[in-house]
Amino acid sequence: MAVIEVSELTKYYGEVVGIRDVNFTVEQGEVFGFLGPNGAGKTTAIRLLMQLLNPDNGRIALFGMNADKAHKKLRERIGYLPGDFQPYGEMTVERFLKYMAKYRSRPPKLRQQLIEKLNITSQDLSKIIKHLSHGNSQKLGLVFALEHEPDLAILDEPTLGLDPLMQEAFYQILQEFQQKGKTIFLSSHIMPEVQKICQRVAIIRDGELVTVETLENLKRKSRRRLIVKFQKQIDAPKLPGTQLLKQKGNQCIYLIEGNIHSVILSLTKLPIEDFIYPEAELEDIFLDYYQGNIK
Repeated sequence: MAVIEVSELTKYYGEVVGIRDVNFTVEQGEVFGFLGPNGAGKTTAIRLLMQLLNPDNGRIALFGMNADKAHKKLRERIGYLPGDFQPYGEMTVERFLKYMAKYRSRPPKLRQQLIEKLNITSQDLSKIIKHLSHGNSQKLGLVFALEHEPDLAILDEPTLGLDPLMQEAFYQILQEFQQKGKTIFLSSHIMPEVQKICQRVAIIRDGELVTVETLENLKRKSRRRLIVKFQKQIDAPKLPGTQLLKQKGNQCIYLIEGNIHSVILSLTKLPIEDFIYPEAELEDIFLDYYQGNIK
């Protein structure tokens, strides 16, 4: 079942493109990554999903319902963390959570569990929000977004400001949500994070969707590096279907653009000591798409 269906979604800010003709679906139980640098259109797309902006064209369906017509009904099933989360600064953390829970029909049954997992102390709960560190403010945002156990979590840069231990705690929370059949739509520019927790990703560039793929398919399509160590320093040999990126001493780094089998055959005729053919990293794949190396 498709939890999110987006068709021809377009939004302009005057003459400036926010997003244009964006199409994708997100299935139930997926952790779906939405990738792009600042200004690419990620936040615009999320605000359209949340009905915080009106599209100039296109359609959004959530859980099979028109997002515009069923807005109030859908809100109860969604947890949302904006990239610029700014809660009421004069409230304490505890009072804010209790106050906001009054506006939901679903009870905050996961609140205590999330507080413990994110290491929010009793002292933190009693603090005035405007005095929180950025990291603790982000933890509050995650509790607020997830405490009612939403069927769909829409999270914009959710680990921004979290230390590595809290990032790991957050990933565990997402895994537990996914095991319950919940769906996560996660916007991020942190490649290791996306590679670790997402099954599929969409890459957006200048407001237009470049691709939607599983991580495995992306890796198969991408160009990979080959590191060759020769027995002695020689002029870097030309290898078929490769581009020489760098030579340092007796080590050469190539970018594989063709068939690896013909490259290996050529290497057998050369005085090599060792070679490494590492799996493609998501960051390299992302850069390839942004630089137009993959169509």
